[in-house]
Amino acid sequence: MTFVSESIDIDVPVDVLFNLYAEPESLPSVLSIVKHVEVLGPDLIRWDVELVGQRRSIDAKVVVNEPGKRLRWESVEGRASFAAEVRTEEITPASTRVTVDAEFDAGGIAERLGLAKPIAAAAIASELRSAKKTAEAQAAAG
Repeated sequence: MTFVSESIDIDVPVDVLFNLYAEPESLPSVLSIVKHVEVLGPDLIRWDVELVGQRRSIDAKVVVNEPGKRLRWESVEGRASFAAEVRTEEITPASTRVTVDAEFDAGGIAERLGLAKPIAAAAIASELRSAKKTAEAQAAAG
């Protein structure tokens, strides 16, 4: 398993930012690796993701939902092994630190050679920079 964790500070109130991650339909707007999301049940979501040229469909269950603080998804049996967690922390009333943790089975030679972690870390850092731009632009637009 490969584990990565990346953080960024975003100039948006914590509740606004948390809701972007909590609403499945908004995930593709803040995470470009998420191509499509389908709600399968109250806490079950199918994510179609693309990372490093590979597209996968992952069924994930919301296992932790602490509004304004923490969301965690874990893949369900029979699919690729995957877990993701988003934590939000208020820095000021108008600024939030977001931390994304991801744990996944990259498989193949990349994981065996230790290449999966730096590739995934760079991808998540890039996603967070993109999410920062999107969230701050949405907040500025009202």
